Order: sequence, then structure tokens, then C-alpha cells
Amino acid sequence: MRELLLGALIVVTQLLGTSCVELKVGLYNEIPDLDDDELSSYKKMVEDGFNSGDHVLDAVVNSSEYSPYAEDLSQYLTADGFDLIEIDVATLDGLVPNLVIPVPTNLPALSAAKDAVTVDGKVYGYPTLVCGNFIVGLSPGKCPLNFIASSYIPFYYGLEACQYFLHSSYQRIFGGKMNSEDGWYLPYLYIDGYIDVHGKSSAQTAVDDVVNSGKIDETVCERLSWLINTCRGESQSNKCYENFEGSYVNSSKNVYTDIANEETLFFFGFSEITAAVMQKADGVSPYAAISPPLGEENNLLQFTDALVINKARWDAASEERKNAIKEFINYFTGVELRRKIAYGKDLKPPRNRYLLQAIEEFYIGNDDNIYGDIYEYLKRAVPAPSLSEEQKSTMQKVLSEKCIKFAAVKEKTEL
Repeated sequence: MRELLLGALIVVTQLLGTSCVELKVGLYNEIPDLDDDELSSYKKMVEDGFNSGDHVLDAVVNSSEYSPYAEDLSQYLTADGFDLIEIDVATLDGLVPNLVIPVPTNLPALSAAKDAVTVDGKVYGYPTLVCGNFIVGLSPGKCPLNFIASSYIPFYYGLEACQYFLHSSYQRIFGGKMNSEDGWYLPYLYIDGYIDVHGKSSAQTAVDDVVNSGKIDETVCERLSWLINTCRGESQSNKCYENFEGSYVNSSKNVYTDIANEETLFFFGFSEITAAVMQKADGVSPYAAISPPLGEENNLLQFTDALVINKARWDAASEERKNAIKEFINYFTGVELRRKIAYGKDLKPPRNRYLLQAIEEFYIGNDDNIYGDIYEYLKRAVPAPSLSEEQKSTMQKVLSEKCIKFAAVKEKTEL
């Protein structure tokens, strides 16, 4: 969810009797622009759903007015700022307790999503979207991914065996962005592997050891290096890890072309990118999704987005304004709208966005096999720890220098 940084500014006008309440809500919109319309179809769907009866919704999509990855989110949380903003919860620690307010604890959200918005025993946000790193199997569905996902040993041998299912044009088993200069990828991949090896409660230990003392776990590094190396294929360059023209680090969109040209078999990364891959590669359809296990356990590191309420605006709000805020939250986090967003009901033609919803109800009775596969991992996911810019930078440097090692290039097996 980090290359399409597009914010949305929504002005909600709610008519309550004779009063008119105008709410300003900044939405986190790192949503694939499948209609290539600057997400205007998404904006219109949110508008039309809220614009009924006593509600009038005027949505203005403008990333320059709200960016969820702005260096300083406090600029949006002033007395004359937004009533609510939707954020990446990785930034939540810098906002509590002075800038956003606690909310009810009985949220209908996935367990790790609720944990992600909880700070010092208080809940500070309404989870909306989640994501994590998956290997998504695409047509042809010849490699039995679901049978190798329990732990590292079957995953290692199973993925190595997948090369025998590749015809001569394939260069690599999977591809996706696994590195960046800003530290959004490699540090979190390391933490993801660490919790597979050391258990669900070890995420913060992974961070503290690297940041405070430069200590790395050799087992995690060896296995993560192997995983990254499977992306290198026949050449000496690694499209998943190195930044050069045509690599996935340079642009995640480069993997679309490689999958369409049958150079890369599987997609690795956030599930919503699958929709863009399918759009660019005719005939490609997902058949399975797994979280790659690097240990004896397979614990997904989960990222969460959530709505938070501006404390300055709330404290000064009338009862009418507070009711309007509550009603918007109920609407925006409700399962009806969540399903419309996930299944791209606003798109022409409608198509699955594969955006992972944060509410449990979305997955109950859902017959889509990709959502079904991923739900099993979400049920036992671990919330990604919040990393400061300094921590990300330190981890990026240490892991790049001490952890990731490139193996010799293997000769390609011809069948």
C-alpha cells in the first residue's frame, strides 16, 4: 500500500434538523487506480452511499490537501483541521494521547488490527484495511502452494521444486518489491521472518536487537537471503532487491509486465497489487495465496489502516457534530461499504480489488479462494511494530550490510 500515495479530502455535510454539520475527513487512499481516473469512482461510491436522507456528502480527492504519509500528521489535527483522518497505524504512536481520542474497545475488527490501534491499554482508532506480504499463485496453477506453507522446511523444498513447473521463458519463481531506500520493506521482511522463527511475541525483540546493538539473527538472515535470492533468476541482478531500471524496486509496476510475459511466475507482496497484475496480464487469475514461512511457525506480520478522531475538533464539537462523526464512522467501517470497496463495485466493469478488510464479518461466508486463504493467516497475525524514521534507517543499514547475502546463480533446469 505505499507507492500510490493518494489522500482524499471528504467534506461531509449532515443535516440534523435545522442545523448543518460539515465534517472534514482525510481518507487513506493507497488503493490501486484500476480505472485510471484518480480514484474518482471510489470517491463517488463513498459519496453516494452516505448521500441519502439527512446526509449530504461532498468528496474532493486531493492528495496535496491530505497525505497519510506526510512527515508531520499533526498539521491535520489542529482545532481548524480535519475531524477524522485515516492513517497507517505505524504512525499512531506519534499521535497519542494528545492529538487523537480513545474510542470504544468493542470493535468488530480482526484481533491483530485491534491490537495495532491499542496503546497503553487504550484503543485509539477504527481499523479499516489490513495488509501483509503474500506469495500469490497465478495461472497456470501448477505449483501446490497451500501444501508447502506450514513451516520453513516444506516451504523451502516445495518452492525449490516449483522450478520444474516452469517452462523455458520463466526467469524466476516469484517477483515483487523487497527493498527500498526508505526502510519500508527490508526491516519489516526481517521482522516477519523473525516471528516465524522465534514466535508471535518476538517482533519488538527483532527491532531492539538490530537497532540497539546491531545484533542480527543468523537463521533469519540465512532464510531471508534465500527467499530474496529466488527472485534473481539467471542474471546477476535481483529485480526484487536492487534498484535499477526495470527492477521491482525501481517500480512495483514492472512485475506486471514480467508476469504477463511469463518471465515471473508468482507475485510477492500486498494482495491488492494482484488486481493490477490481472488487469495487465490477460488470462492470469489467482488460485492461491500463502504467507511465506521462514520458521517452524508461519506468523503473518500485519499492517493496519484506521480512522482516528481529531481530539482538538472533538473537544470543541457540539452534540450534533459528535453524532455526525459517529454516523460517518459507522457507515465507513460497516461491512456493506467494505464489501463494495473490496469487490470494486464502483469500477467499470466491477472487479475484485483484493483489498483486505479489517473487520471479521467480511470474511465470514466469503467464497473467494484468495480471501479465504488469506483469512487463515489474518486470524493469527501479529501487528507490525511502529518504527520511527531513525529505527527504519538503522535497520536498513545493518540488515543490508550484515544480513542479506547473495548466493551463486544456479543454472536453469530445462525440461
